[in-house]
Amino acid sequence: EYTKARYLTNNKILEMSTQETNQIEKQGDLIKFKLSEPEYNPKTYFGRTMNLLKVQNPVYSFAKSSKIEAARKMVEEHMELEQEYQKQNKPMMVTKERANELRSANYLVKSSIHPDTGKILQPWQRFCSYALINTPFLFGMVLTKQTTTNIIFWQWINQTYNAILNYSNRNASSETGIAGVGAAYFTAVTSSIYIGLKVKKMLMPYSNKFKGPSQLIFNFIINFTAMAAAGILNSLVMRSGELKDGIHLFNADGEDTGTSPKVGREAVIKTAATRIGLALRLFVPTLVFFVMEKRNLVPKNKMGKFFLEATVFFGSMVFVPPMSCAVYEQYCTVQTKDLEEKFHDLKDAEGKPITELYYNRGL
Repeated sequence: EYTKARYLTNNKILEMSTQETNQIEKQGDLIKFKLSEPEYNPKTYFGRTMNLLKVQNPVYSFAKSSKIEAARKMVEEHMELEQEYQKQNKPMMVTKERANELRSANYLVKSSIHPDTGKILQPWQRFCSYALINTPFLFGMVLTKQTTTNIIFWQWINQTYNAILNYSNRNASSETGIAGVGAAYFTAVTSSIYIGLKVKKMLMPYSNKFKGPSQLIFNFIINFTAMAAAGILNSLVMRSGELKDGIHLFNADGEDTGTSPKVGREAVIKTAATRIGLALRLFVPTLVFFVMEKRNLVPKNKMGKFFLEATVFFGSMVFVPPMSCAVYEQYCTVQTKDLEEKFHDLKDAEGKPITELYYNRGL
């Protein structure tokens, strides 16, 4: 007997006997593979963090449209083959090398293409660019003196970038108009500046206690409070339509079954809550520099000090955002019995009751 094994090196389909296939599998040259399944378990916090770390690889920031389209084509072609095998209830076999190629292509697609619209995001709109773009912001927030001018400037530029990122990666089933975007941006900028200046004013009576390395703590408190509060408000205002009208839910076949205000509120509130975690990217550099200055471990020469600061800031930006965004699942399942009444009697194409629906919470 012969079985078809998709031995995808050079995109060839080879006919091999069952004995040959089993032998190759034992040798480790072929593995069972499903690209439709995440590399790490998305039901666990660790799994979600690792999946996001792979997707948010800063290297993908430099990927050109041609490379992204090639990756999309590779992924789509493989998914078609995978679906064929699923219909036949057969496992798909690929080489380890090909599995790695497909994983890399899939991560590039996820990092560069909006999951709802299918459009290629500009480099500055991608979460994989977050670390590169935000590193200079951390320099300004953690290391510069917190004058009124500095607070206004760094909060303005930070919230401007956040607004672009939030809008670009929103759940596209609920279109936000220019007025909504403008309102969210205005709210984020004004609130972050107001809160930053207000916290500074509150801390001024104790400013004599923030000398030397302790000045870093002073800077952290001001900017963390401003960023966390503004991030929450920005998300709530930007996605106010979903709070009011709901978010679209889909069945197992990807068909839109309607909007749920209940799920919309839950999705937006969870996303807003992650903004507190995102603001913690200031904490790691603050702690590291505070300890190093206390122990006199900071390099004396300017280049050495700059290299240390850049490394710590960049490292914080690479790891903290995925850890924050991974607190909640992005692609969620909800039981129809827990939804509004209009979803209780849904049936699939075969007339069977639908018990689960799916939605993209957004990042």
